[in-house]
Amino acid sequence: MHYEELEALNPRNPTYTTRIETPPPHKVAVLILVQQYLKVKNAATDAGVAYPLQARRNFCMLLLKLIQYPDMTYNDLYHLLTSPRYKINALHLESFEKAMSNIFTMGIETLCDFAERQNWDNLLSEELGVSQFSIVGLYIRRVCVILERMSFPEIMAMYKNICLYYEKGIRSLAIGPRRVGNTVSGAQENLFPRPLARTTDDHGHTLEESALDTDTVHQDRNPHSKWSPKQADLFVAQQCKLLENNELRALPPIELQSKLNEIIQDNPLNSQAYFLGYMNQLRLRDFYGAMDALHRAFDRSPILTATQYDQKSFQYFSVNLAVLHAAFNHRREALNALKECIMLAQECGDKRCLDLANSWYCLLNSNKIDPFEKSLPDIQDPGLVQSLSLAIQYVVKFGAQCGYLPLDLFELLLKSDELNNKNSIIEHASDSLALRSALWCLYGRHEISSLYSQLLLQLKKTWAFGDIGNSESVSKVLASLSLWLNVQGEHQMSAVVQSHARNRFPRYPNAQNWMISEYHIIIQQCIYRCRWQEANKACSQLYLLDKNAGNLQRAAIYIAKRYFNTARRVIHKLLHSPNLDVLTQVRSLVLQAYSTICEDRVTSETAEFLIRASVLATSAYMEYEQAVIDMLLAQVLLKMKMPQKAFQAAKNCMEKIYENGGIYDRAKMDFIFVRCMVAASESDERKRINILKGIKILERAIEWFKKLEAHAKVLDIFVYLAKTFHQLSQPEERNKYASKFKHYYSEYPIAREYLGMAF
Repeated sequence: MHYEELEALNPRNPTYTTRIETPPPHKVAVLILVQQYLKVKNAATDAGVAYPLQARRNFCMLLLKLIQYPDMTYNDLYHLLTSPRYKINALHLESFEKAMSNIFTMGIETLCDFAERQNWDNLLSEELGVSQFSIVGLYIRRVCVILERMSFPEIMAMYKNICLYYEKGIRSLAIGPRRVGNTVSGAQENLFPRPLARTTDDHGHTLEESALDTDTVHQDRNPHSKWSPKQADLFVAQQCKLLENNELRALPPIELQSKLNEIIQDNPLNSQAYFLGYMNQLRLRDFYGAMDALHRAFDRSPILTATQYDQKSFQYFSVNLAVLHAAFNHRREALNALKECIMLAQECGDKRCLDLANSWYCLLNSNKIDPFEKSLPDIQDPGLVQSLSLAIQYVVKFGAQCGYLPLDLFELLLKSDELNNKNSIIEHASDSLALRSALWCLYGRHEISSLYSQLLLQLKKTWAFGDIGNSESVSKVLASLSLWLNVQGEHQMSAVVQSHARNRFPRYPNAQNWMISEYHIIIQQCIYRCRWQEANKACSQLYLLDKNAGNLQRAAIYIAKRYFNTARRVIHKLLHSPNLDVLTQVRSLVLQAYSTICEDRVTSETAEFLIRASVLATSAYMEYEQAVIDMLLAQVLLKMKMPQKAFQAAKNCMEKIYENGGIYDRAKMDFIFVRCMVAASESDERKRINILKGIKILERAIEWFKKLEAHAKVLDIFVYLAKTFHQLSQPEERNKYASKFKHYYSEYPIAREYLGMAF
């Protein structure tokens, strides 16, 4: 199509003239439905009978959908009128059927009488409840203007179409309804998307069965169903918003692409439909399909002149191309596209596009750029407030990883909240809550982090958040909450949250969050139960999503299996990887210290690892990690025959562990505390008193270990109690716990090498 032809079809062109089309039979049927509704309602009012309120509400909602969505066949319309969701009054339905039958049987005169302007002028009155400026009033006036301009041959052709439309519908109804119960079909299927057939991959996650066909329109498409430009724009805008904020409510990919093919067939220059197709391909991770849809979207962008097209569109195409490459981790290609975007935006002085390109450039180079070197957008421009809010949140996140003072970071985050609240940026407000939850988790206050997660999930139920209920922030807090419930021993509740997240976020990239938490849960449970094959399988799957977390968990598995040399090699490789965050460094050093303690020897390396980990944790204000280091230090001092210092170290970390730790760490803390307390006793009598005091504490630890199915730890406590009572010359207590050990070991046999582990 040449440029002149495109200009002729451009509505902004002064020479463009609107083409008046003959109203399709469906629109005439909708007008008849409105007319009969007003007649039945007025008749009921004149008789002194109130028209049913539920019927009025149902008809108003039905009429809104009939106006907004494309045309449908008569039998589809009839099924919709009789469906439980939009069921209209029986008298109204009977009157509508009679009016349609009269047009079919009594000839064109009935249609001409129906199309008289006087009839509709009488209906468009405030007394009858139809304002001429309302949506229904504008719809009626528009169709009436078209009917007035039609010649007699055009009216005759329209009458034949209506007769054919009605006859086909009656025959289909006589054969029988295609569906039973709450039935919708045709265009109304947009409102009730049905699930696609799915298969599962090797990880047990659902996948769509077939690829998208972007060119073919379904052969069973209703020939009377046409998408008007306004209907297409509304549908595209709604689906774009749902894909961006709440994918679960959007149409499934194959069905959405089918609707887009219909829209493109009826409106070939609708560039927004192609862009929605690009978003649809992007959620399926189809790179080539998304690239093709993006090219088509910008090829069909509305244009005024070739010069303005060159100035106003290419830079946005480049930035969208960069976003596409960034979504598939094509970093070099994304940077090249951003450079092109920056040059084009500078040529035409497009400040907004420059700011957008700068934001993406900072995200792609987040590990190389100091947050205070980034150019923040101008707060005076109201269109760039959103970018400023994002920039502040990014600085807070980066500052937390670099060890900035938490007080300063939370004060800076308040600035972002102020911008979000003033400008009603709801999505960024939810991101701010998720960021607060992550910060408290990083600083070791897991209970506060859990409260912020629950607060965000609770706020998502309110009206204020609208369709933001499936944003990335919700995915992150669901994953965090599931992991927190699991470490508290609430396996069933954790599984419920995990299942909810899996159903709510079925696709990448938001699915990545719950998948990572799921693999963490599987690995921890397998370590407790000494199921190494399952743990290694989950660790390999975790490595594909997060390399550092995968290597860290693999090292933990090797330590639990007593493969200490292999664990050290993995940790050494991890510590020398580039761009390693502080939290991973601390946990790697702690695991390295465990690898030396578990060999029943304490060397200078152990102290070095603990000191390095303590310095890093203190500099980054990670209180819980510091408490874990102190707990490990107590074990080290106990092995070095320094019980008094070990007891003091255990008391220093107890409060943090009990406040914010999971039940496994709390149970370990109980066991270490009792051992230190008994070892620090000055005499056998004092030991006897302390061990009797510590029995209740150890019984609590046993219950927690049993809840996690950490059977090796339960056996360790029985062994310790039996040995201690043997040293204190109390054979009855010794035999009691020895018998418990024998009974529990026969029920849950554990390999001998996994007993007595400090890990």
